[in-house]
Amino acid sequence: MQITRLSVSLIFVLANSFQVLSQTPAYPFRNGESARYGAYYNLNFIWIQSGDVEFNADTMVYKNQTAWHLNAVGKTYKAYDWFYSVRDTFETFCNYQTFIPIYSSRVMNHARQNSVHRYWFEPSGKVETLIKQEKKPDFKATLTAGENTYDLLATAYNFRKFDFNKLFVGQKVPYRMIIDRQVSDLFFRYLGKENVKTRNGKEFRCHKVSVYLLQGDFFPEGEYMKVWFTDDKNHLPVQVETQIVVGSVKALLLEPKNMKYPLTSQIK
Repeated sequence: MQITRLSVSLIFVLANSFQVLSQTPAYPFRNGESARYGAYYNLNFIWIQSGDVEFNADTMVYKNQTAWHLNAVGKTYKAYDWFYSVRDTFETFCNYQTFIPIYSSRVMNHARQNSVHRYWFEPSGKVETLIKQEKKPDFKATLTAGENTYDLLATAYNFRKFDFNKLFVGQKVPYRMIIDRQVSDLFFRYLGKENVKTRNGKEFRCHKVSVYLLQGDFFPEGEYMKVWFTDDKNHLPVQVETQIVVGSVKALLLEPKNMKYPLTSQIK
């Protein structure tokens, strides 16, 4: 169950976007980029790696148009499947020019519990929503999202477009995101710069933010989630740490591939 929360935590944290992001046409990632993270759960002051989460970005033809194809998969290692197996898959297609989502899906398989979330984004700002969960009635609705509203995965990449150097310490920045059955207006707070060491001995200069979240199945309400982004043109997340309902979880960068820019934030 902890890797489930970490899978969602990592993607949720990475998925914080600002309404001003769509004004910037350049993207700090490219076709073929991937990044793998180790998923850790805190047990009696010991961090145990029980799984991983991998993000991939590429381009392809979708509904007769060139589109960004974003994919993220979170899973437990086989050694932990006997306790609680997790296989989560997030997939989003975005307009290649505007990066506005076209379609998004989230398939979550947790032990014997499965759920599927699907979202169809209309040019009008409406989002057709279908959620299927075991032992619950299907949820079907048309949500009003408005401008600059993204799903989890699209906003994860959109977030990286922001210039953190233009923020002052303590500044709050609003963002809007659709998750589960609603569209939420939230915020994050810029906390300044900090160096982060990963488990493979690498160290990066980073920008640190805290994220305000509403009470949910995984998270308590408040600014309990922290994320560190590389202080270079990639703005690649290096570490995510958050409190959950029971305990805390962390994700650390293990293996970045095919970055658009050199990782000049790496100290060693």
